[in-house]
Amino acid sequence: MIIHERHQRVESEYFDRALLAYGRSGQECVRCGTEISRLVIGGRSSHFCARCQPPPRYR
Repeated sequence: MIIHERHQRVESEYFDRALLAYGRSGQECVRCGTEISRLVIGGRSSHFCARCQPPPRYR
């Protein structure tokens, strides 16, 4: 049943509405207008806004 629900979400473009950064590298952030960055970690992509989601501060 979980797979079926997931398939319905993909078909209804659920992820396009829910994710504000993924797959939008090079485009403007919808929140602040800064360019969305893409980082590859372990062969997987991560998309983020450097202004809205700054790197963690280490103590």
